[in-house]
Amino acid sequence: MYCTQCGAQAAPDHRFCSGCGASLAGAASGAVLSAPVAAAPAGPLEDWRETTNYRVVLGHPEVKALIAEASKATKAGMSAEEFLKLAQPVLNAAGAGGVSMKLIAEIATPIYARMGVKTGKEAKNGYATPFGRVLAAILCSLASRSQTLIAIEEGTDGCVVQAEIPSSLTTWKGKLTLTVERKPEGTLVTSAVVFEGQSSDWGRSKRVLEELHQDILNYRSLQP
Repeated sequence: MYCTQCGAQAAPDHRFCSGCGASLAGAASGAVLSAPVAAAPAGPLEDWRETTNYRVVLGHPEVKALIAEASKATKAGMSAEEFLKLAQPVLNAAGAGGVSMKLIAEIATPIYARMGVKTGKEAKNGYATPFGRVLAAILCSLASRSQTLIAIEEGTDGCVVQAEIPSSLTTWKGKLTLTVERKPEGTLVTSAVVFEGQSSDWGRSKRVLEELHQDILNYRSLQP
């Protein structure tokens, strides 16, 4: 039998532990105490590189560190709202004062959107890279380009990511939707950019998708 206080072995007829002096209750009651069982060591974290569980990828310390590092590369360009605010005195001097351009845009854009006016572009890219690595690279891309993560949901053997694209000098805010799927040969990413309420984005949709593809290639190479 073993002491429940210090774990020292004791003879069955001993009433007190020779190691620490604690009462050996088992001796008095006739019960036999088994050897102390060591606590099972905490299992390793699930490999975020291979998983299709987006929660594992989002919550892993290594991925969080990658996203934090990528966010340092954010280049805060001038938004459409900032441009119009700075340009308002010039517009006023030119006789375009009165109702602000920002207000006009806020009213017109939803109306045009309800009329079905929109612009955008879609793309499909395959990567000979595990799902977790591709998703982590996508998250780094969003962080580095100030594209706000709106939602992420489970999909068929993967997930669907939605992000908001900030406004620029040529477009108002847009939406980026990504379907990320594990395939036998790697990972397939189907991307779609939409700017509602605009009939043209002057090539910005194409640039957003091209930048995303290049970011995935770059950020996956930086992963441990």
